[in-house]
Amino acid sequence: MSDLRPEIVREINQVAHFGHAPKVREIVAEAAHAIDEERYEDAIDPLVDAKRRAPRSVYVRELLGIVYHRLGRWKEAARELAAYKRLSDRRDRDPEIADCERAVGRPEKAVEILSDFEQGDLPEEVFIEALIVHAGALGDLGRFDEAVEVLGRGPLRPDAASFEHLRLWYALADALEGAGRRRDARAWWDAIYADDPEFFDVADRRLGIKRRR
Repeated sequence: MSDLRPEIVREINQVAHFGHAPKVREIVAEAAHAIDEERYEDAIDPLVDAKRRAPRSVYVRELLGIVYHRLGRWKEAARELAAYKRLSDRRDRDPEIADCERAVGRPEKAVEILSDFEQGDLPEEVFIEALIVHAGALGDLGRFDEAVEVLGRGPLRPDAASFEHLRLWYALADALEGAGRRRDARAWWDAIYADDPEFFDVADRRLGIKRRR
């Protein structure tokens, strides 16, 4: 398919069962479009078919894991993303794998997965996601001071705050409140509100109102 990156085409051609590469390439391209348009259910059956045709394709396993994760099918997502990690030897989906563990009630496993996570050459947004999931799992375990410490490793003072930076600030403010440091938390709620007063429930949080999510 012309809209697939050359490395994806090359990998599928190498690992797909004999004669199945064209169909797998077609499915991957269409599934990527469905994901971009948030039509996750539409992508599942085709990707399962692609997995049957090319079980060792890192791109097929990654896309299938992403779709399951977006749909909250945690065990299936963890299985596919673990396969992606094993086949690719990459850690860029560790935040989603840990998120799955947290969602099924295993926050200690999520902490274990992300305890040695470093940004390295990964995009900043992946590193931020890892910090947020790690801190959330620590919070689930009541270890809020450690959660604050983890989030403090992130890019808290960017030249210009992006959506991901605001998410990091939000997680930090929430962890600070959990640790009983409400004054410190208020400073971060105020910073978020100053940048985007409609960011999630920040207008309420800065006033000390915590809604159920």
